[in-house]
Amino acid sequence: MRRYETIVIIDPDVGKDARTALFDEVRGRIDEYSGRLIKFDEWGNRQLAYAIKKKPRGHFVRLDYCGTIGLVDEIERRFKINDAFLKFMTVLLEREVDMVAIEAEIAEIAEQEKKAASAREKAAAAAEKAASEKAKNAEAKKTSADDTSSKSNKPQSPEDSPEPTATDSTESNTSAPDEKETTKPPVDDPESNEKE
Repeated sequence: MRRYETIVIIDPDVGKDARTALFDEVRGRIDEYSGRLIKFDEWGNRQLAYAIKKKPRGHFVRLDYCGTIGLVDEIERRFKINDAFLKFMTVLLEREVDMVAIEAEIAEIAEQEKKAASAREKAAAAAEKAASEKAKNAEAKKTSADDTSSKSNKPQSPEDSPEPTATDSTESNTSAPDEKETTKPPVDDPESNEKE
């Protein structure tokens, strides 16, 4: 059994459900020809270097699988007869594969995908929690702003106004001296010495 890699560019206008159906069919062909899918890597929509069938963008997918040349021929035949597939290219990665090593690699990939999914869920939960905290803080600020504005609009009675204290009046009298008093000529000034 050999190991192959196929890069496929799909029409970006094909819906998600239709893409899923197309790749379920490809997976079915791999199983039918006694192949083994190692990794199905969906890269998403990307800009093309040149337009293919008047499409400036394409949906990229990478298939890493083991199988025979008959499997590759069947997959490529399916790509050729379906207009949803814009381009494809298959590359031989290994002539002889060790299936025990391949199974271990598949298990490792599955574990990595599980960890990545768990990390995505944690990140989504943290983002949701942060958004709710932000909304609560904004609501609290709005409520406190409404409270302070309603208090400032309330007419004050003479009893509520603070009475001036003796310390307040002395502080206002001890202001900084005028600039006119502080601007005296310096002692080292040669002009002042000449006038004397």
